[in-house]
Amino acid sequence: MPVEDMKVGAAASQSVACAPEHFASRIVTGTPDVFSTAALGALVEKTAAEWMAPHLGPDQMTVGAEIVINHTAATPEGLRVTAEVKLVGIDGRRFDFEWSATDGIDQVGHGTHQRFVVDRQRFEQRLAQKRPG
Repeated sequence: MPVEDMKVGAAASQSVACAPEHFASRIVTGTPDVFSTAALGALVEKTAAEWMAPHLGPDQMTVGAEIVINHTAATPEGLRVTAEVKLVGIDGRRFDFEWSATDGIDQVGHGTHQRFVVDRQRFEQRLAQKRPG
């Protein structure tokens, strides 16, 4: 499917069970064993990127450019966090999403996410120029 097949209003969701690798305490000492804001952001990015992937050409990929995270409730180990992303705007190579997440009890977050479609080879060449040696 080409990029042109992506339409405003399309949505996708993914879930993950809250496990120790997602805990805030793994990132910041002294914080609780709950689903971290970083894990929430990663789930949103993964959901949007994996939804976009089948629409890309073989020489294309997407990169995240911005994510706004309003993390509104804590999720303990064992509950499933489900993120839903909805495509709300397309401007050239830029794709704008709104998202929300729930743990089956509370809405645990909401915000926006922005991704760009880029040329894979050009991106990798620029990255190679930044590597030492």
